[in-house]
Amino acid sequence: MQEFSFDLPFPSRISQAVESAAAHHIAWIQEHGLLSRGSLREYHRWDVPGVAARFWPHATGADLELGMDIAGWFLLVDDQFDGPLGIQPHRVAQIIQQLIDIVYSSPGAVPKENLTPAASGLASIRSRQVRGMSASWQQRSARNWEDFLNAYTSETINRRSGIVPDVETYLRLRHKAGLENVLIDCAERMGHYELPETVFSMPEIQKMHNATVQVVNIIQDAFSVAKEEARGDFHNLVLVLQHHRLCSRQEALTETRSIVRRHTDEFLHLKSQLPALFDAAALPLPDRESAYVFVDDLQAQMRACHDWCRTSSRYSRVIRARPEQPTYLEEMHMQGLG
Repeated sequence: MQEFSFDLPFPSRISQAVESAAAHHIAWIQEHGLLSRGSLREYHRWDVPGVAARFWPHATGADLELGMDIAGWFLLVDDQFDGPLGIQPHRVAQIIQQLIDIVYSSPGAVPKENLTPAASGLASIRSRQVRGMSASWQQRSARNWEDFLNAYTSETINRRSGIVPDVETYLRLRHKAGLENVLIDCAERMGHYELPETVFSMPEIQKMHNATVQVVNIIQDAFSVAKEEARGDFHNLVLVLQHHRLCSRQEALTETRSIVRRHTDEFLHLKSQLPALFDAAALPLPDRESAYVFVDDLQAQMRACHDWCRTSSRYSRVIRARPEQPTYLEEMHMQGLG
C-alpha cells in the first residue's frame, strides 16, 4: 500500500459479487489474447476486479463482468503505448482509427476473425456496453470513446516532439485521455438507467461531471508518477507541475491535493443545490431519482480510484525502471491482422 493519500468526503464501497465475476474476467482476457497465462500472477496483483467492483459497487453478474473487462482492457492496452509504440505517431494513428471504427460499428457487424487482441476485446466490450441503451446514449458514449482513443495520438506527438504541455493544456488533454468519461457513461449502463438529456445538460450536473473526471485523473497521476517517471514520460500532472513551476516533488503532490480538494468542495456545494434546482425546474420524480443515482455513482468513482490506486501493485511496484524498457506485462500485437 502506498503511504500517500487524499482526504475524500465519500464512503468506500465495493460490490459483494467481485469474486464470482473475477473468474469470468480472467478467462475473458485470455480468450481475446490480451494476456498470456505467464503474466497472470502479476496481473492478479493489480486487482482489476477490485477496481471495477469499487467503481460500480451496486453491479453484479454480467454487468460487473462487463465493468471488469472494460477496466482490464484499458489497463493492458494503455500500457502498450508506454514502449516504442508510444513515440510513433503515424503508427499509433492507424491503430487508433481501427479501434474507433469498432466503436462506431453496429453491434454484430465487426468480424470476429483476424482481429488484433485490442480490437477483439473492444468489439466484445462495445457490443455488451450498448445493449439496451438508447441511440442518444450510444452516440454520447461513442464520442467519449473516440476522444479517449484520439488522445493516444496526441500524447504520442508530444513525446515525439519532446513537448511538455503547460498545466492547463495538460489537464485539457488528460480530461480525454483518462477514460473516465467512458466510465461515467458506464455507470448508467451498469445501473440500467439513463439520465435525461435535460438533466445531463444542466450546468450544475456538468460541473459535477467535470469535477469527477478531474479528481479521478489527478488521483491516478499522483499514484502513478513513479511509473511515468521511470520510463521518461511527462504525461502526469505531478511531473508537469514540477517542470513548469520549478517545484519539488512534495510541493507538486501537495498542489494535487489542493486541486482535488477544490473539486470535491465544489462537487458537494453543487450537490446541496440540486433539490432547489430540481424544484425550480419542476423536474418529474423519476428524473430526480435518476439524477440522484447518477450523483451517487460519481461519488463512488472518485473514491474507487483512490482506494484502488493506494493498494494495487500496478502503481506500488514499478516493473521496469529504465526509459527504454516499457512497463507493460507483455507486448501485445496491436496492428494489422491478428
